[in-house]
Amino acid sequence: MLGIDWFWTVILMAVAASGAVRYLPILPERWRVPASVAVMLAFICWMPFTIGTFDTSLLTKAAAWTIVAIGLNILTGYNGQISLGHGAFVLIGAYTAAILTDSKEHLSFIDQAAWPFWAATIMGGLVAAAAGLAVGIPALRLSGPYLAVATLGLVLALPSVLTKYDGFTGGRLGIRRVPKPPVPGFLEDWAQAFGGDLSRDQWFFFLALFAAVAMTALAFYIVRSRWGRAFVAVRDSEVAAAAVGMNVARTKVTAFTISAFYAGIAGAIFLFTFQGSISPETIGIILSITFFTAIVIGGLGSIMGAIIGGFVVVFLPDLATDAATSIFGEQQGKQLWPTVYGIVLIGVIILMPHGVAGFLHRLARLRPAQVADAARGLPAALRSRLGQTLERLSWGGKDTGRP
Repeated sequence: MLGIDWFWTVILMAVAASGAVRYLPILPERWRVPASVAVMLAFICWMPFTIGTFDTSLLTKAAAWTIVAIGLNILTGYNGQISLGHGAFVLIGAYTAAILTDSKEHLSFIDQAAWPFWAATIMGGLVAAAAGLAVGIPALRLSGPYLAVATLGLVLALPSVLTKYDGFTGGRLGIRRVPKPPVPGFLEDWAQAFGGDLSRDQWFFFLALFAAVAMTALAFYIVRSRWGRAFVAVRDSEVAAAAVGMNVARTKVTAFTISAFYAGIAGAIFLFTFQGSISPETIGIILSITFFTAIVIGGLGSIMGAIIGGFVVVFLPDLATDAATSIFGEQQGKQLWPTVYGIVLIGVIILMPHGVAGFLHRLARLRPAQVADAARGLPAALRSRLGQTLERLSWGGKDTGRP
């Protein structure tokens, strides 16, 4: 049934319950958003105990890519800088964490002993942030498509650099068998107290979920602080922002650095909870561009849109494969799923120009009377639009002087 199994049933239950708490007059207005988030998190925490190992691993991957999408949305959605090469910062964060936690000594006393995974994760984010700072400063001279091409060059060039310095990176094979964080003893005791065991896959999911929630909370703080207001002001008009005394260059570099920090954290989380090894080809150009596609579909300038985008990166290809298999058959469906994937992307962009998050926000603001009025006026609006289209076609697109 087009992939509608127990996994998607739980997802729909979570969305319905969270939406009911948010929009129905069950609680006072000020408590609805926190309660809605709590309900959604409760369902998400319940899911690993009811779904299989494969779906749990996909949720873990989605949590990691959500962190990337949030950071990229801060850069693009809030600050207006386009980056197609964020996969490079993800790779830098993952390599940093792998070097600091494996059993091999790469950097003398710095990694003479293996670092704790949480310290290596933070350091992965900091190293990626330093790389973002190094890229952001010369990128000040670029904007729009020129900046996009420059960042794309970064993700194209980085694998060759990582391959060359094989003493640190393991060359073309990369770093294998990176030790994954063990399940903490207190969590095992807590799970046994409730009559169950916490598997490694479930632990990795909760670790990735905790990181995603923490980075989401930090992002909400950033976009609501003076930094976030400065990002939006520079995005809307650099001239106006400079006129009121803002340092435009510093603001743009800060956005680039913060965004790279998020990507580095995500790379380390992806390494520890999902991948277990890293090579120069782990994060390719296609995935790097897909990160940008995700925030466009989810909604630019929206943290919720970035979260939706993180799930889109992981689950939309599988849904497209299921849809193509159902329409064209199993053999052709596996070959034609990119077609369905592309049609879905085009449809979302045309029907939801502000992304899924923007569409849901506008849908939630509709009142029953507005919906009824729109439904009554829909036939007339369709006839008018059809008439205008036919008129343009009949005149061959020429200007007839008509209004």
